Amino acid sequence: MTTEHPHRHIVSVGVGADSEVPIRTLTLGEVREALRRNVLFYTRSPSTGAEVAVREATCGIPVCNLVTIKSTPDAVTDNNLDELPDCP
Repeated sequence: MTTEHPHRHIVSVGVGADSEVPIRTLTLGEVREALRRNVLFYTRSPSTGAEVAVREATCGIPVCNLVTIKSTPDAVTDNNLDELPDCP
């Protein structure tokens, strides 16, 4: 995953079976387009194996309102998009 500042918008994500070495990198626009075509994306917790869906979301910063992506909230934090390491 790659983010931009000032408040960490996701701009690209690595996809593939291995979280350490993504097979492909998709831009935010490519992920959003795929989500609209009902392609499923998810993240997996390395500690528990718990998976959560990725979905479109609007940035909550009042002056921003960018349509971005986020992971569905659950009780595990290491599968949240915001907690994943940056892609190499």
